[in-house]
Amino acid sequence: MIEKEADMSRDAAAVGKHLAGLREQAGLKQNELAKNVQWSAAVLSRVEAGERPLADDELDIILEGIGTPEAARLKEILARQWHRLPEPTLGDADADLLWEAEEVAQEIHALAEQPDVKQLFERRLVRYEEEMSTAAQRVLDKRFRVAFMGTIGVGKSTGICRIEQLELPSAKGMPTAVLETGTGGITICDVHIRKGPGYGLIIEPCSEDEIRHHVTDFANSLLNPAKAGDNEEEEAGSGSPGISREIDRALRSMTSLRRRRSERKSDGTVIPASDEARDLAASVADAKALSVEILARMELHKRDRRDLWHDASSGKPPLAWLQENFEKINNGRHPEFTVPKRIEVVVPTAILGDDTVTVTLVDSRGIDDLAARADLEQHFDDAHTLVMLCTLFAQAPSTEIRQLLTRAKEAGVRTLGTQAAILALPRVGEALSVKFEGELAQTEQEGYDLKGDEVRLKLHPLGLDHLPIAFFNSASDDPATLRAFIAERIDAIRETHRAALREIIAGARDLLVNYEKEQAEETLRTAARRLAIWLKDNTDLPRSASRRVHDSLLSTTRAAHWKTVYATISRRGGWPNLDYAHQLSHGARRIATHVVEEKLDGFKTIATSVLSDDELTDAHNLARQAVRTLEAGFDEIIRNAQLVGESIYADDLREDLEFWRACSAIAGRGYKDRVNKRNQQWFEDERHSEADARVMELVAQKWSEAVAEVRALLPEG
Repeated sequence: MIEKEADMSRDAAAVGKHLAGLREQAGLKQNELAKNVQWSAAVLSRVEAGERPLADDELDIILEGIGTPEAARLKEILARQWHRLPEPTLGDADADLLWEAEEVAQEIHALAEQPDVKQLFERRLVRYEEEMSTAAQRVLDKRFRVAFMGTIGVGKSTGICRIEQLELPSAKGMPTAVLETGTGGITICDVHIRKGPGYGLIIEPCSEDEIRHHVTDFANSLLNPAKAGDNEEEEAGSGSPGISREIDRALRSMTSLRRRRSERKSDGTVIPASDEARDLAASVADAKALSVEILARMELHKRDRRDLWHDASSGKPPLAWLQENFEKINNGRHPEFTVPKRIEVVVPTAILGDDTVTVTLVDSRGIDDLAARADLEQHFDDAHTLVMLCTLFAQAPSTEIRQLLTRAKEAGVRTLGTQAAILALPRVGEALSVKFEGELAQTEQEGYDLKGDEVRLKLHPLGLDHLPIAFFNSASDDPATLRAFIAERIDAIRETHRAALREIIAGARDLLVNYEKEQAEETLRTAARRLAIWLKDNTDLPRSASRRVHDSLLSTTRAAHWKTVYATISRRGGWPNLDYAHQLSHGARRIATHVVEEKLDGFKTIATSVLSDDELTDAHNLARQAVRTLEAGFDEIIRNAQLVGESIYADDLREDLEFWRACSAIAGRGYKDRVNKRNQQWFEDERHSEADARVMELVAQKWSEAVAEVRALLPEG
């Protein structure tokens, strides 16, 4: 609960800024308004700068001087007293909707606090307060993320730079991106682009433990280079999991262990290729000694800087400065920065050109092996994130994108329709190569339309053929088109949040109106009987015999490259590209979704029958509230199942050192299958499916609580 008194002088900076905006909207210059109100321009300037608070009568004088309807409303807005919900900032586009929610919340709270409140309505009043608070907070929060994800080399970074004009002129005609781009394996970590006070770079560094693991992998790759060829898996588990190109490049730069290609001189003499890192490896006794030497050469104690800001005195234009320093940090060539876990690119302009919301663009680390990664799939659960699923035009939607969507549905994500979109990125000429009944597309737009039909057809088996689709050729399409598409999708998310709040407000108002109506009470009881019968018959859940907690772990391990499996085994399941905790949490969510989603759909069917019955109009909002409550219960079950999956790893599997030693001893042909067999044995033989039982026990308990929450809303009789 939020209790505070109205204060006309509060937040002078916000009031001053808003007054300046109202003046500009009215077409008045500062000195003109000062003359109108018979103030000095200096005083008005201090007011607008937030340096001088205003008394009520002074505020009236300025508002009358501006003389617009918007100015007349400002005092009314400032007089609002917010007691139940957080107060929005001045100028918030949703302020009136939030105030409507606040007024209803105050009425609901006052009625709920009465000692003689009718038992029939008591629990519903409390529930409306809870719903109003949650829904209002979502509307109030104007911070959004747009997460671009796709395979390496798909063109995410180039597209992002195009729409944000983070580009520099190039002699080749096409501008070059500020973010380092290439055919893949270029960016070392996630990159966030957001608005800030100027042009700058901020990094979140890898932890000491993460760096130590990277160095160990690097050392092993030098001592035991992986062999390419058809029989590569015969070497699996032999001591070298390999290392990503990005990390290899950064560590070589930080240690000055260069690699040089062979070179033919003008006189025909060939200078052979050399590798200083391998030369160093040949001079040490073992991997541990090599790791120590590499860490010493990195001089991590000197690499403690976390941010860098453009200064005009550098003599370089901001974007050129950004490009140069991003490349240095990304490749480990900046002497003051360590290996980054995340890089934030800060610019002084509003992302997507919209100052009404705070948008961060997330250029996710490209998918090189597995799409089923925690850093990608976490975005589907965030109510303020738009997931842009990027795919090559010819492959749209790529296998990786379909896998992410499939797993999201299996894990109980209910918001894909509004919070996910497909972005196909064609190369020059690809759109015109699309055929329909043997005829080539005549225009790029026709090619896009035909490809869009193909994408929807491929998404139909997933029930996702309604997902929004965009096409963007970075070489020729207008960036404004993609920028507008993304802005529209964010608006769609915001409208979903607003619609949810409006429904709650309408239901609460309806309850207040019907509070004294005896006829309405009888209607509520009639509808409640229908809902209560279903709840009584569906309190118990069926056991999920077809799904097990470790299913996701087994299938993901089968799909992974053996080097990925080796890397996670060497970290006791903690490798981000194949994270045991994440796979087990996904497996737990699959079980929960499988047994509960069908129940939720069944209850919605009963509620729909109430909503379609005109004789039960007075009970329609009861049915809607019951559905929302059970949906909230479903989401809570999914969250808790995820936590159980994670705890199975953290509490049991991660600490089973004998298990990890046994996995580490596996090597040679059939490496992945034998690791997976060991995984399966741990869950099914040694632990006798205890993990499945833990998840089902939790799901059954939480489902019972969710059903009880709905029953509490229903009048007896």
